[in-house]
Amino acid sequence: MLTADLLAVVASVVLVAAVVFSPAAAVRPLAVAVGLPFVLIVPGYALVSAVFPRAGEAAVGPISGTSWLARLGLSIIGSVVAVAVVSGVLDFTVWGFGRTPVMVGLCWSTLVTTAVAWYRRRRLPMAVQAGTTAGNVGTRLGEIIGSNLTGVLLTLVVVVAAAGAIGVVANESTDTGTVTEFYILGQNESGQLVAANYPSNLTAGEPVTVGVGVGTTRESGFEGRVVAAIERVTLDGETTRITESQPLGSFDVQVSAGERTLRRHTVQPSLLGERLRLTYRLYKSGADTPHRRVQIWVSVTQS
Repeated sequence: MLTADLLAVVASVVLVAAVVFSPAAAVRPLAVAVGLPFVLIVPGYALVSAVFPRAGEAAVGPISGTSWLARLGLSIIGSVVAVAVVSGVLDFTVWGFGRTPVMVGLCWSTLVTTAVAWYRRRRLPMAVQAGTTAGNVGTRLGEIIGSNLTGVLLTLVVVVAAAGAIGVVANESTDTGTVTEFYILGQNESGQLVAANYPSNLTAGEPVTVGVGVGTTRESGFEGRVVAAIERVTLDGETTRITESQPLGSFDVQVSAGERTLRRHTVQPSLLGERLRLTYRLYKSGADTPHRRVQIWVSVTQS
């Protein structure tokens, strides 16, 4: 079975996880050098491999290099789609839209699609499988470059455009990279704050306590304000519109470089309804737009 490319995908996930989710992530050039190529190509390649397990399916043509070049182009497009989908899904979860949750989501989705690709590929005769062996990697690269130089140049243009698109996501997620963590914690039976037991069914006027955490990079600290609200939202096409909102208080935060702070916050919502959004927004001092946002979905009923 031709699996060298899929093994390379798994190895790249392990490498990215080892760098991004460790103290090595503080070394920005290393994090970018490892993370950017991964985000640009690997999730999309795993997706393309799952959809097209047979050689030659990604492009019609007599030259194998054309098919591999088409796979590369589709991989870049697929990666942009994967980043957008993972980011959109996370925006409706308790983790919210941030660099770390997005990378975790990309790693897991890549492993899942790689498993699907492996399963679909192994059901085909080896002669028509889309993969390659470790010894043929250099040959495949030579075929791609030698057979269609114009196509390679156009693919590089797509890479640059995709890097810009993903850079927008990274900028939205990190916003100068000062805050690396902004999260909500639930409360267990003993009153400890944990990443579970999030409140979901609330009673109007009755207090409920959550934990709100803020963490910074090693380069700089953060000073600002956390603002809480419970919101009724509607989905208008691809836009989430706030139709009703109740402020639930705010508090100042000041975090030193490389440190984190965790604060308990008690709210008493009176806005009634199902699938309301309990939202916390983090503002930099003097800023009118939020630096980061996290949310959990709750229902509020009358007592």
